[in-house]
Amino acid sequence: MAIFKNSITKGANTPAVTEMSGMGKLEVGPPPEYGGTDKTLNPEELFVASINSCIMLVFYYFLEKAKLEVLSYSSEAEGRVDKTKEGLKFTNVEVRAVVKINDKSQSERIMEIAKLADKYCLVSNSVACPVHYTVEVSE
Repeated sequence: MAIFKNSITKGANTPAVTEMSGMGKLEVGPPPEYGGTDKTLNPEELFVASINSCIMLVFYYFLEKAKLEVLSYSSEAEGRVDKTKEGLKFTNVEVRAVVKINDKSQSERIMEIAKLADKYCLVSNSVACPVHYTVEVSE
């Protein structure tokens, strides 16, 4: 079992501040779409970033177990929010990764590892909306 904690504080005339394991204090607020500013972290982007980073970390976990190396891994994630009968909700998250390799013969193994990352990502397995993970392998 693992437990993860953070704290948030906000005074009457001060911005909200969160503190996470060793990160120091970071301002949080709503995104511009909901009346906030782009100068603070917002829960919506943190949600999408959590999924994106979790999948990448699980990918590297299985890459290491397989004793394979890649030149680079880069990904972009996009979360869609829609108005539903229950209110605003994330209805989809798309994660698109590009993995650069030296040896084209490893492409199939890299795709197998990507499937494992998709299957075993704790964060994406814990959310209500679908998460779609696609990987392009290139030299």
